[in-house]
Amino acid sequence: MLVLAIDTCLARCAVCLFESAENHALAEEHEDMERGHAEALAPMVKRVLANAGKYVKNIDRIAVTTGPGTFTGVRIGLSFARAFGLSRKIPVIGLDTLHAFRLCTVEKKALILSAGQSNFAFVLRFDSEAVELMPIIALNSQTFLTGFPDLKRLAHWASLQPMPTAMPEPVYIRQPDAKLQVIIRQVDENSAATLSLIHHAAFLNGWSPAEIAAMFSITGTQAFIAEIATEPAGMTLIRTVGGQAEIITIGTIPTRQRLGIGAKLLKQAIAAATDLGAKTLFLEVAHSNAVARNLYAKAGLTETGRRKDYYRNGDDAIVMSRSLP
Repeated sequence: MLVLAIDTCLARCAVCLFESAENHALAEEHEDMERGHAEALAPMVKRVLANAGKYVKNIDRIAVTTGPGTFTGVRIGLSFARAFGLSRKIPVIGLDTLHAFRLCTVEKKALILSAGQSNFAFVLRFDSEAVELMPIIALNSQTFLTGFPDLKRLAHWASLQPMPTAMPEPVYIRQPDAKLQVIIRQVDENSAATLSLIHHAAFLNGWSPAEIAAMFSITGTQAFIAEIATEPAGMTLIRTVGGQAEIITIGTIPTRQRLGIGAKLLKQAIAAATDLGAKTLFLEVAHSNAVARNLYAKAGLTETGRRKDYYRNGDDAIVMSRSLP
């Protein structure tokens, strides 16, 4: 698979042409710049294709960073990628800059930061893979990585993703002021591909459509998708057996975080489990994922156990539960 990777979110314009079958870049180019991305991007893509001896028609997939970053830079890269994908009828895979950085390191406890002109910043904690919006004043004691995303790693990651159902959207520090209507609907195994797409967007190691479809073979499994303007925004999988319900997974697409989607999905999961006669609801969450733990605590779940070194990065799993009506 030939992947064209693009990054214009930060003070750089960068392009890479990556062949996934051979796992190496055929050609790449970048230029550090504070502005001028719009004028530089198209000629850079043309040169990279020429240097690799390839043509536009040879490209199978486009990978693009979606922000946070400079407002204009984010829009330029996304607009170019979306127009390219639509004209060629090829998939466009987006990844936020924080998780793009995450692909470039094996550090277990590091943080990456994308700050805007507000008093808040996006922070990604590697030990939990959770993205948080934090006050800049709270970051003084933290350690951060610097530099730019590696487009070879971004392209390789994009080559492994399922076929998207929608174009990627920009990620900004500040969300729009307008209130967006969130719709929650129940789905079955026929929506495994969409559930997988959301899971891959929400988590670095997402589940495949086949893995998700297999979960529906177990009695009591239910799935719900959150949508905004008919586009997927989040998902949850729950299972209710013998009076107990478990939230198997719950996640929100990064571009739709901080809109209350996680809380709405959690409320739906509690209602669904109650309807099936469950008396207790429980779940597991990484100890370092303070945002998720706070969300669950607000919904009435309390810590009832801990599994040491449960996750592959060595983090503990916190077991939380609550009684149901």
